Amino acid sequence: MSKLLVLAGGVVKAPKGAGIRAVSAYVVLSAGPKSRVFRVRGTPDAPSVEEMPAATTLDIKRFQTELQNDLQPALDELRMQGHPVHVELSRPDWVCSFVKRHLKATENIDVD
Repeated sequence: MSKLLVLAGGVVKAPKGAGIRAVSAYVVLSAGPKSRVFRVRGTPDAPSVEEMPAATTLDIKRFQTELQNDLQPALDELRMQGHPVHVELSRPDWVCSFVKRHLKATENIDVD
């Protein structure tokens, strides 16, 4: 059975419990030789999920750098408003739910 695993992921939370402003993550669909890598990014209510090219190297440092770049605009916006914000780790099950929905909607695939 295929499984989803988060390689790198983070969120920017708005201050005082106002919710998550932005998410960015890299998720692998572990399926042996048919494994695939997905990038999740955007707002939590409608993040984009895109499959990375088949030849994508699993470079965690690169993923962390790209994740920081994805989240920087939300960080900058909140900091300009005077809020002390930072990137926090995303919950793996929450991030994987975006990829699960994407795979179900686009390919009718169910994964754990």
